[in-house]
Amino acid sequence: MRLEISSLAVLSFILVAGCASDGARSGVGLSGAAFAKVAPSRQIGSGPLAPQSLVGVAPEALSARLGAPDFRRVEPGAEVWQYAGGACNLFVYFYKTDADILASSYVDARKREGGAADPAACLAGVLTKRNVPVS
Repeated sequence: MRLEISSLAVLSFILVAGCASDGARSGVGLSGAAFAKVAPSRQIGSGPLAPQSLVGVAPEALSARLGAPDFRRVEPGAEVWQYAGGACNLFVYFYKTDADILASSYVDARKREGGAADPAACLAGVLTKRNVPVS
């Protein structure tokens, strides 16, 4: 009985700690309804990049512009790509659309030490680190 209570207390603490957040949303993306209708056939232009320009594109379009990610996690119906950018990491989240095609739906930036980072500044760091032309 004592072990069950201790386990429950520890589990409760972990769940509460996992939900703790600074409340800052750093990313850009599409809502569920708008994303479901995305047809990710567009390419990322050769002009200046902004985090929003990375949303609604196929993985091939992103890798054609930024190269292969530093880390890639594949799950059924989803992928997460991570690009390192100096003091931050840029994350691009891909999900299947209603047309059963992978498309990016959200871009987020996180500081290496934790917490939200500015997506535009992080993207600039990724581009500088990878020596990709900004425009």
